[in-house]
Amino acid sequence: MSKSNNYKDACDRILGLNPKIRYAGIVNRFGKTIAGSIRNGVKPLFKPEEARDEFFLTAVRESMRERFYNSLGKSSFTLTVHEKVDIISFLYDNRYIVYISLDKGLSYNDIERIVREANAVLLGM
Repeated sequence: MSKSNNYKDACDRILGLNPKIRYAGIVNRFGKTIAGSIRNGVKPLFKPEEARDEFFLTAVRESMRERFYNSLGKSSFTLTVHEKVDIISFLYDNRYIVYISLDKGLSYNDIERIVREANAVLLGM
């Protein structure tokens, strides 16, 4: 199985971790999508060009955070709270950013659990 198929499979498995996960994707350090899965029946909130820009911005933010690891320690994940959805992002394998969008209503404990389980999925590839 190719690496890209492994990433697609990982996104599908992350999507299955919780019914409130709308989208799970993996992007490179430039924000280019490597793989992604959207839950059946979910209407995307972004137009394609907006998604491209969002992933690029997320990649830049994750890269900038690395500058502060010596002062603050490594970041476990970032949670961005919007009116319509919440977004989790975190660095994987020092090369990729995992991007997960969520319906509103998950507790912080549920979000932490999703991050832990998503990391386990990726480590098991």
